[in-house]
Amino acid sequence: MVIPILLGLAVVVGIILLFVGIMQTLEQSSEFEQRLDTVMGRQRPADTKALEAGGQGGATTGQAVAAAVEKALIKRGYGTNVQESLSRADLKFTVGEYMVLRFVTALLGAGLGYIAGLTNSLIQGVPLPFAVAGLFIGYMAPRYWVGNRASGRLAAFNSQLPETVNLLSNALRSGNSIAQAMALASREAPYPTNGEFARVVAEMSLGVPPEQALSNLMRRVPSGDLDLMITAVNVSAEVGGNLAEVLEKIGETIRQRIRLKGDIETLTAQQQGAGYIVSILPLLIGIVLFLLNGKYMKPMFSGFPYLCLPICAGLMIFIGFLAMKKITDIKV
Repeated sequence: MVIPILLGLAVVVGIILLFVGIMQTLEQSSEFEQRLDTVMGRQRPADTKALEAGGQGGATTGQAVAAAVEKALIKRGYGTNVQESLSRADLKFTVGEYMVLRFVTALLGAGLGYIAGLTNSLIQGVPLPFAVAGLFIGYMAPRYWVGNRASGRLAAFNSQLPETVNLLSNALRSGNSIAQAMALASREAPYPTNGEFARVVAEMSLGVPPEQALSNLMRRVPSGDLDLMITAVNVSAEVGGNLAEVLEKIGETIRQRIRLKGDIETLTAQQQGAGYIVSILPLLIGIVLFLLNGKYMKPMFSGFPYLCLPICAGLMIFIGFLAMKKITDIKV
């Protein structure tokens, strides 16, 4: 019993060391990225010079592996969606680096699951299901992290958009062009709005057409309110008109939509809380019963067909939770 545990610990430590090495590799940025960061104001030139001095060692083995993985994924058309997710989360990972990260976390989860399967007292002598569960959780954890980060940035951007639109409108009323107004927003707006508009200004200064730069912004921040603002800017660039007044009306419309969304969230908060409580309560009761009387709960996990009962119950609870969440998710 001790030898398998030691072997599992050795595997986990090896995976952790590999993970640390890959993360150190991912922190090294290319010369092009450093220059683009300097143009966009994300990095001072002195810092860029220091990074260039420290990054003269060339590509490492981790970078070569990540490049090979990215090339294979792009050939199969899988890399586009992953790259969009990374850009929405504002992560400077390539597709290959991200997939290598998921592979490492999957191995780490499998190692931890295997150790849990050997040491638990609920299902003895069957570590494989725990290893498979840990493999799945480890593989999906980076995706959840990226998605959670992207949704957080989108929510923050939407909440800051009315003030940003008013800032653009006031800048246009002062006699500035739309490019100068967006440059002002990149300096005065809070994060993450300032970074997104700074990237638009940087792309335009590098020769990207304004329509394409705004389209790239829409791809990084898939917001319906932002789409309304971009449409107004593009139409004004083609047919003219008082863009400052149009943006002012759009800002007021976005502000009213945000207020309506807040009212809906307040009215549906009780139902959403009930959904979480009803979903978590059976799991908590099962854990408490197992701690109080393990012999009473152990036959349910003794194998087929008894193991089908908790699996089916978990699936039904999960489906019910998704149904309640869908009911309370009201689009505005």
